[in-house]
Amino acid sequence: PAGYRLFSEESLNTISTIRELQVQYLPLEEIRKHLKAKGKLGFKSLQTTLPFPEIEQPSVTFQFPSTRYQGSKLKLVEWIWQNIKHLDFESALDVFGGTGCVAYMLKTKGKQVFYNDVLKFNYYIGLALIENDNQTLTSEDLRLLLEKHSDIKYPVFIQETFRDIYFTDEENAWLDMVIKNIELLESIYKKALAYYALFQACIIKRPYNLFHRRNLYIRMANVKRSFGNKITWDTPFPVHFVRFAEEANESIFSNGKKGKA
Repeated sequence: PAGYRLFSEESLNTISTIRELQVQYLPLEEIRKHLKAKGKLGFKSLQTTLPFPEIEQPSVTFQFPSTRYQGSKLKLVEWIWQNIKHLDFESALDVFGGTGCVAYMLKTKGKQVFYNDVLKFNYYIGLALIENDNQTLTSEDLRLLLEKHSDIKYPVFIQETFRDIYFTDEENAWLDMVIKNIELLESIYKKALAYYALFQACIIKRPYNLFHRRNLYIRMANVKRSFGNKITWDTPFPVHFVRFAEEANESIFSNGKKGKA
């Protein structure tokens, strides 16, 4: 019948065994070994592991936007949640916020989240994805950001300071323009979203997604390549920018508790 699942006797026995082993607070690897050997496994005298948690669906299904930020904890967030969800708490402080993925995960779980990071550009990520709970970038906002306005005198700081280091002259000029245009947005949350999209666009166009060395020549070298990164590097900044802005827009939600960056 609809809504029911049928299990064989063997499957039911396996499920029962797993339940019994979970009561003993045994780690998943030990459970797997036991099931494979089909032997008996006694109580552990010294318990040093957390209870093996049952997998549950996220409280909110909003998707954290993609990132190539080096050192991101994005691949660890589910593991982190499985190891803290037994705690009784309503608020959390993410001291080393970084990409915001841990803070964002906690936000989807209905927690009041406080995001912190010593770096200003990371602070903007926290503003955009954690503190912000209803504002997004509209098509009009994107047009404002991506157009060069004749009545504005644009700076040349990036063009003069970072020439031949990270990006081409044309790309540096574009960066100077967009950063100036971001300041035209009135909402601090829209500014933060725009900076978020800009940061991700810059990262994805860099070899190894890093700014640790002067290696623009890797991008520009006319050599045969066996990987597709060259296409990503050569994709115009506006294309990447709009993509990441749209991803960020889709990630904005309110969990009913005001977060703070």
